[in-house]
Amino acid sequence: MLAWQINAQWQYDPGLVTEVEVKFIAENANTTRVELEHRYLERMGEKAAEARSAVDSPGGWSAITEAFRQYVET
Repeated sequence: MLAWQINAQWQYDPGLVTEVEVKFIAENANTTRVELEHRYLERMGEKAAEARSAVDSPGGWSAITEAFRQYVET
């Protein structure tokens, strides 16, 4: 788990802490499932819904995990 201290304007904010947890789960000898959970976005206050939309968008965490998948498959 890591502390995410980036606000809804994508800037470092030492007063804000959300959490990102990444789990790597062996499915079989050749497959690993990756689960990512970004918690406590509500701590961003009035910008929380905007931040959730951004990280849930096609360019958010799913794009990052897809890039990781492509890298490890090469």
